Amino acid sequence: MKTDRFPYERSRWSNLPEQAKRWFEEVETLGPQNVRARLAQTDAGSAGAIAIGELQVVTIGFAQEWLAWHDRKRDALEAERHSHHVFWTSVAAWAATVAAAAAVIGCAWAIFHK
Repeated sequence: MKTDRFPYERSRWSNLPEQAKRWFEEVETLGPQNVRARLAQTDAGSAGAIAIGELQVVTIGFAQEWLAWHDRKRDALEAERHSHHVFWTSVAAWAATVAAAAAVIGCAWAIFHK
């Protein structure tokens, strides 16, 4: 199932939907680079808690889960961009081949019909 928003309601790291929503809004506000940097400052396990942004307690596992979701979303977008790039590059290559063939045929036609 493809989702454009992190499904914080289903996160196993919070039993309270409102709490998970606040955590989600905070990590979204801060962005992946800042959340990743904050997580790098601790060596606690996933069940531990850290302060992120204005929130004093966010479960590390929630932040890790959000980062993993964000990274998968980013990777999927990058793969899609890459496939579009490959497609349009091959279209351009075929167009150049057709143009070159037309030029060769045109020159040969002009030479043989003089």
